[in-house]
Amino acid sequence: MKKKIAAIVIFIFVLVFPMVSWPILFPLDNTELNENRKLAEFPQFNNEFFINFDKYFTDHVPFRNDYIRFYSKFDNWFNKVYSKLLNSMGYYHFVSKGNVLFGKEDWLFYLGDDSLKYYVGSNLPTKDELDTMIEKLEKVDRYFKSLGKEFAVFIAPNKEQIFFEFMPDGIRVVNQKKRMDMILEYLQENSDVKFIYPKEEILEAKKDRQVYYKYDTHWNLAGSYAGVLPLLEALGISAGEGILTEVVATNGDLTDMIGEERKKSIGYDLIYRPEYSYNIVNNNDNFTCSSTNQNGKNLLLLGDSFRIDMIPILAKEYQTSNFYPSTYFSNKTPCEAEFAAADTIIFESVERYEKSRFLGLVDKFIEMYNL
Repeated sequence: MKKKIAAIVIFIFVLVFPMVSWPILFPLDNTELNENRKLAEFPQFNNEFFINFDKYFTDHVPFRNDYIRFYSKFDNWFNKVYSKLLNSMGYYHFVSKGNVLFGKEDWLFYLGDDSLKYYVGSNLPTKDELDTMIEKLEKVDRYFKSLGKEFAVFIAPNKEQIFFEFMPDGIRVVNQKKRMDMILEYLQENSDVKFIYPKEEILEAKKDRQVYYKYDTHWNLAGSYAGVLPLLEALGISAGEGILTEVVATNGDLTDMIGEERKKSIGYDLIYRPEYSYNIVNNNDNFTCSSTNQNGKNLLLLGDSFRIDMIPILAKEYQTSNFYPSTYFSNKTPCEAEFAAADTIIFESVERYEKSRFLGLVDKFIEMYNL
């Protein structure tokens, strides 16, 4: 009997001791991963306790995050070596994980939302597409002009259009003139709608500064500043001088996607028009700014996350300004007061969201205002 009890005690000890002792004996870095979900909480005592406890245990097992990071690093390393081997043998191959593309010199790029098609130039627009786009944009432009308002379209370039030299050799560009290049050229030749796609301006700024984050999909303030300057010119605004200071940044939505810890990258602080200041209020990702620039002008910008780094510049060129997500505009939230108050309206989008969000916004506006 005593032997049986001893065996049971030893068995329980073997199961429990590692779980209790490991965090004390081997205190490895087990900081949280940037996972896009909520980890399971300790379950309530009910009929599903053991099922839910299994989920809890899996999410909170000691060193779970370290195991995930180790596997991710090893998997990424192996794939990079494999890719180099294939490319050296003349086979086109690149390494990706989910929607993350591994570039040269540790650069990361985004594959989602047809980004690769925009980069290689395999999704060129047809003439019918271009004519339809002009027709829709001119409807919106005429509507705002009839109210004495100014309208502009701003498309931020995808990161890989700027830092193409870090794209893997296993990806071959099929057309040097890409989809957005053709759209910009066609609108400039056939329409007076203000359409800004500042790829060339950002490429010029890139000669002196790293204008996008290495491990993130977004531009930094140096990229935003270079991109917004041609927008101000199109709007007839004399831009102020910007002073950029290089700083260490840890922006890394791409490292988050592959389960790796964030790394240091190059970012910038920007001092723009120091003679003005502004107050910003964030209401569920709707940013409203009031500046000391008492020019009486009001801005409404509907766009994506790239709009956030446009705020330090544009907010000082208007007395009041609203920077809303384009997805916020809907039948439920038609933004009637904001449109009525605005002197300038900008539809903004990053290149890869051209169809899904930008043209979706245009179509929704035409539908809601019966244009």
